Amino acid sequence: MKFSSMSEGDIVVELCRRIKEARIQQRLSQVDLAERAGLGIATIKRAELGESITLSSLLCILRGLNRLHQLEGVLFDADVSAFHAQISGEKQRTPMRIRKKALAFPPQAHSAPAAVKPVTNSTVDWYISAAENNIIWSRPENEKKS
Repeated sequence: MKFSSMSEGDIVVELCRRIKEARIQQRLSQVDLAERAGLGIATIKRAELGESITLSSLLCILRGLNRLHQLEGVLFDADVSAFHAQISGEKQRTPMRIRKKALAFPPQAHSAPAAVKPVTNSTVDWYISAAENNIIWSRPENEKKS
């Protein structure tokens, strides 16, 4: 079965089916599996129905089914890489930590605006004069927003 071509929902359904099938093949009731896994029967039922369970509960279920060793296949490539590095004497590379940070400011905010004119004394004088004379800035009536 090709999990890579399946939707997440289909994968969950298939995994739940396999858990139930493994339990039945071992002639275990849900109660028996719950006892072996150290979980409540409701957790076993939820797992077999495809409802939400924790990763820890999944690991307990796999341990109760004596299938925990099958997770080795999931991480097999990492083990092989480490093994090859040990054989060849290569220093094992530390994996890079990848994380996406939210920017506090958009990238444009960090660069200087292109069309900013330098402030001159005449500009400053004009603003001071406008403030001293109580000039109020407002939009013309036809541009006001309602």
